Amino acid sequence: MLRFALERIKLPASATKFILSLFMKRSNRVFTAHGTTPSYRVRIGIDQGEVISPLLWVIYIDPLLTVLKNEMMDPYILYAPSLSNPLAETSPDELRINNLVFMDDSTLILSSKSGMESMLSITEEFYQINNTSANHNKYVLITNSLPPTSASSPSPVVFDLQLSGLNKVPSISIVPISMNSSFRFLGVWFNVAGSRDFVKKQVARECNSFAAIIRPAKLSAKQVVYLHNTVLIPKLEYRMQVTHLSESECASATSSIRSLVKHKANFSRVLPDSILFLSQGLGLINLFFHQSQTHLTNLFLLANSSSSFMKILFLYRLRLIQFSFLIPISPLLVKDWTIWSKLFAFKQDYIACTIALLTTTPFRLSRSQLSTSPDLTISDGHTPLFDVMTPNIFISYF
Repeated sequence: MLRFALERIKLPASATKFILSLFMKRSNRVFTAHGTTPSYRVRIGIDQGEVISPLLWVIYIDPLLTVLKNEMMDPYILYAPSLSNPLAETSPDELRINNLVFMDDSTLILSSKSGMESMLSITEEFYQINNTSANHNKYVLITNSLPPTSASSPSPVVFDLQLSGLNKVPSISIVPISMNSSFRFLGVWFNVAGSRDFVKKQVARECNSFAAIIRPAKLSAKQVVYLHNTVLIPKLEYRMQVTHLSESECASATSSIRSLVKHKANFSRVLPDSILFLSQGLGLINLFFHQSQTHLTNLFLLANSSSSFMKILFLYRLRLIQFSFLIPISPLLVKDWTIWSKLFAFKQDYIACTIALLTTTPFRLSRSQLSTSPDLTISDGHTPLFDVMTPNIFISYF
C-alpha cells in the first residue's frame, strides 16, 4: 500500500524502490546489558520514530483524507449570517469541514449522525485495505446536541456502519463526554460550553507543581527565573493558546512562583511583585503580559496569512462577531469594547477578546492590512443601537 501511495504522487520509480528497500528484508538485534540478542527478521512496516516516518505517514494517509473530502456527507458548515441580510441561508465565504488531521491525530467533524456513520465506514475500509486497525476504545465523541436530561451523564451513542467486502465492523459505540467536560486536541484543551475553568486550574496546577519541585532544590534566584522563563512559560503558553485569562487570574495562578523567587532571592514577602518583572533585575516573565503578546501575535498572523483557507476562516470569524454583537462596522475598527466585555458570549469568543485586547495597546493593524479584507460596514444605516442606549440598557436588551 505504501508503494501505491508513493506512485499516486508520481514519485520516480527509482525513489520508490529505494524507500521501500529501507523497510523490507531486514534483520535486527537488540542491545542489552548482557550483550546483543540473536539476529531476527523484522516484519515489513514503517518504524515509529524513524527520521523519514513522518513524511511517509503523510503520503500514506493522504488517500484516506482525499476520499473523506470528496465523499463528505453532512459536513460541518461554517457560515456567518449578515446583519444586512440575516435571512440568507448561503454565503460565498462559507467553509465546509469534515476532518482535521495532524499526523495520526484525526478528528471527524459532521453535522449529523448519519454523516458520521458514513465517514466512519470509509475509515474502517481504509484500515482493512492496509491490514491495520484503530482502537475504538480510544475514540472520543464531542457533541452539542445531547438532550438536556442526559447532559450530565450521557448514554452511549451507537454508530451503525455500512458493511461491505472491505468493512466487517457492524457498529461502533462511544460514550460522549458531557457538555461541561473539557477535551484535548493536540495538547490544547477545549470546552463545548465555553468554560475557561479547566485551563485556569491546569495553569495553576502547573505553577504549583513547578514551585513544589524547585523549592527544595539548591538553586539561586536567577536559576529559578531561568527555569521559569525557558521551561514553564512555553508550556503555559501552549496550554493557553485559545484561552484568555484576566490579569487577576494570571496573578493568582502564579502566586506560588513569585513567592518562590522572593524566597530564593532572600527578598521580603511584601516586596512589590512588579520589581521581580524588571528586565534590569531578575527579569521574571509576567504571565499575563506574555499571554497578551502571544495572542496579539496570533491575531496579526491570522490577519496576514497567505493561506486562502485561513483568510476565509478569519473573515468568517469577523462576520460572526459582527452579527453576534450587532456591530455595524468591521470588528477590527471598533475602538472601545467596554459595552460587550461583560457579555458571556464575548468572553467565550477568543478572536473578539483578542481584538479587544489590541485596543488596549499602542499597536494597531495597518491600513494595508485592513484593506485586504472586505468592507463589512452595514449600508443604509446611520446610528448604531448602542449609541442611543446606555451600556446597561443595551446589555439588558441585547
